[in-house]
Amino acid sequence: MRTQNLLFHNSELGSSIDGHQRKLLSQIDSLQPAQLLPADDSQICAHFIGEFRINPIELHEDKLVLIEPHEVEVEQFSHDWGRNYTRIMLQFRFELPFEGDAVLLKCCPSQRSLNPPCADVEGHNLVFIFHREDRDAEALKRELQNQISRIKQYLEWQRTAIDAWNAASAALVQQHVSARRAKLTADKDLVAGLGFAVRRRGDPPTSYTLPIKPKQVVPPLPAAQPRALSKPDPVLDNAIYEEILDTLADMSVTMERCPSAFTNLDEESLRMQFLIPLNGKFQGKTSGETFNAAGKTDILVKHGDRILFIAECKFWKGAQSLTEAIDQLLSYLTWRETKAAILLFNRNKDFSAVVAQIPGIFSKHPQYIRTESYSKTTGFRFIVRSSSDSKQHLTVTILAFDVPT
Repeated sequence: MRTQNLLFHNSELGSSIDGHQRKLLSQIDSLQPAQLLPADDSQICAHFIGEFRINPIELHEDKLVLIEPHEVEVEQFSHDWGRNYTRIMLQFRFELPFEGDAVLLKCCPSQRSLNPPCADVEGHNLVFIFHREDRDAEALKRELQNQISRIKQYLEWQRTAIDAWNAASAALVQQHVSARRAKLTADKDLVAGLGFAVRRRGDPPTSYTLPIKPKQVVPPLPAAQPRALSKPDPVLDNAIYEEILDTLADMSVTMERCPSAFTNLDEESLRMQFLIPLNGKFQGKTSGETFNAAGKTDILVKHGDRILFIAECKFWKGAQSLTEAIDQLLSYLTWRETKAAILLFNRNKDFSAVVAQIPGIFSKHPQYIRTESYSKTTGFRFIVRSSSDSKQHLTVTILAFDVPT
């Protein structure tokens, strides 16, 4: 393999996260009264949580490609002759796509080896280049897999610190946004109490620009009906629905890795933890904050005045509590294409016993039609009748989480 850039070599991950936090707090402290005071805290918090979420690197090994090999001149040094010389060798270039924050490939975790992996980073591709004279395909594959395995090991070492930051950032943002609001409100009250006419120094910004997120959730429109002259109803694509559920289900891994961040959270605070990865991954067509909070425990995706997806967050307090959650959720589902989920949180109970009860409880509901297969170990999928139209069927998925105590 030719000389390539060392990965995980430029800076310490812990120091980078500290700098990330300082930048976050600085931006919150720079919020002006016209930006913060008229706005809702949940919108401001969702922006900063999404903006400062650290997206770990995920390799797409199934998309690894070999660019067609070709001959190149390779300069080498001869110790016998004491000078450089060139040789004709076959160049193999492999490109491995990845998702996540590319800067992490420069950051060294606290746990490391003495021999970090090497690769070039071009956009969102890791590039491996090998020069060989032999025709040993197995040796080339071993050399490539060795580099990829070492990269994966470093990424795993990074995850503890990244997951800890992502889990703790919501509470940090909420605390500092509240403190900033309190200060600005006190300043405003002080000025009002002086009783003087105030001449403005200029026109401060009246809104806060929300960032563009990397992926859009744009509901596809169904095929036009021959008689229909009205605008067709939007629907949430099944693939996007599954990706939303996968993102929610992945939070169980974060809970296992950073249990202390979830110990004392109530339903509303837990919901905020689930909003972080959702808003970091998706963006709706009509709102910068795609996944919105509704009431105390709901997560919504809306398109115009249509609810495309709704999730209800509930703690397990026995069979009756789940039945009530089902009733509450189904009472929302008045539109035939709505897809829904229940995030069921268990704390201080036998989790296996709780999960085992879910299918039986749901099957007794009067709107239940059937149970469908679902790949998640602690998840279930059910088809139910709409409350507003018994001929229309709705999809409800339950994801159960064992919340640390």
